[in-house]
Amino acid sequence: MNVRGYALGEELGRGAYACVYQAIQPGVGREVAVKVIKAEHANRPDFIRRFESEAQIISQLEHLHIVPLYDYWREPDGAYLVMRLMRGGTLKDALKKRGFGLEEVCKLIDQVASALATAHRKGVVHRDLKPANILLDEDGNAYLSDFGIAKDVGADKNLTGTGVVIGTPGYITPEQVKSEAVSPKTDIYSLGVVMYEVLTGRHPFPDTRDVALMMKHVDEKLPGLQEIRSDLPEELDWVIQRATAKNSQERFEDVEAFVTAFHRALGDERMERFMTAREAAELANPYKGLRAFQEADADDFFGRESLTGLLLARLLEPVETKRFLAVVGPSGSGKSSVVRAGLVPALRKGAIAGSRDWFIVEMLPGAHPLEELELGLTRIAASPSIELLQVLRRDARGLFQAARMVLPGEEAQLLLVIDQFEELFTLVDDPAEAEFFLDSLREAVCDPRSPVRVVLTLRADFFDRPLMHPEFSRLVKERTEVVLPLTAEELGDAIRCPAERVGV
Repeated sequence: MNVRGYALGEELGRGAYACVYQAIQPGVGREVAVKVIKAEHANRPDFIRRFESEAQIISQLEHLHIVPLYDYWREPDGAYLVMRLMRGGTLKDALKKRGFGLEEVCKLIDQVASALATAHRKGVVHRDLKPANILLDEDGNAYLSDFGIAKDVGADKNLTGTGVVIGTPGYITPEQVKSEAVSPKTDIYSLGVVMYEVLTGRHPFPDTRDVALMMKHVDEKLPGLQEIRSDLPEELDWVIQRATAKNSQERFEDVEAFVTAFHRALGDERMERFMTAREAAELANPYKGLRAFQEADADDFFGRESLTGLLLARLLEPVETKRFLAVVGPSGSGKSSVVRAGLVPALRKGAIAGSRDWFIVEMLPGAHPLEELELGLTRIAASPSIELLQVLRRDARGLFQAARMVLPGEEAQLLLVIDQFEELFTLVDDPAEAEFFLDSLREAVCDPRSPVRVVLTLRADFFDRPLMHPEFSRLVKERTEVVLPLTAEELGDAIRCPAERVGV
């Protein structure tokens, strides 16, 4: 079976939401693991809205003990995550076979906690930490995996839906059961439960069914370690009890403090020292150099707050053409960055009424813009049977009609972000194809019933090209915002603030 060129092999695991397969990565011949999220879950509107932005964040979690995400995509048949293939099985499997000595336990908590510290510094909470999501290599080293339901703490707290409980009953936290906001301390609780199980060889609440098990996490303290292992120091029990306190405010301040207390309770001075969050931060370079910022880089994007606010204001203007905005500036001026790392994250957080529920598609025109548009719309489509390219090519109202077909419901809205719009005039060989694409955009944004908004970026030296098309030129004339050079104050923020954010 082939999935987007990946040759799937044996099934490695199966759960309620996904299946994991061994596969061969095309081009490089590398063995990988492909996690296939089932269509019934991948086609839910809330999943579609957050999948790409969340996967982009997860793909940037670079750490020795985080299983790297190589690739990701979504289509109507499901969503796919391509990861490093780990051959040592899971911690869950290992716990069924044997016990762990204290030296192994200390090594395990160091490796998992250092991975969590990096994720938390990036604003990501795992939310489903459990032995099945800790993978092992052939030397017994631990790697944190399956951030598939992780979330950006800075994003909307209701992305997963009000009242929806996300997590695994055996390791879920009281705040998750009660549908309260999560935080890094959520992962501290789950890590405490995992370490209890590693230390004792058994779950703290064995032989308990799901609903009752979740309520035990809300109401009952974990049994004392000494009830099972009398050789463990009492101070270690205090550490586990604090990590799993029912009130998150009573837990350790951060994962570093938890691990430090864990080692101290064991009188452990010989083990590998846990890298502190500050040291990890100092190893991370928050500057992008000449690379454009992406949505996942929003936390390190400074100096363009005023411009971002101006773009939002333009989208709110009470004019007929408010569904269109061209962001124009010289090469290297930061127009792509302000849209991707400034405007789009602000919209996802609800900067405009209802915008947190918009479906956002990003694309480049390329040599065949309608085909690129079809690929973009396919990423948010729930039905595999729609012939989108045929609809897009039918007439100039194709984008309007295709958007209606892929969006779930009459009230749903689409924001189409077209970066490097100059490609329409440099890469498209057929002028009629470029003209048709322009007409499609104009029809989609000018119809008052349209669910489509378009924000494009255009290099200043190509500003005259769309003006040569009479109908489209009116849009560009009325709805263009120019990216000006950074002021001295903005430049200072762009230099200083990323360093301050990582504690330098």
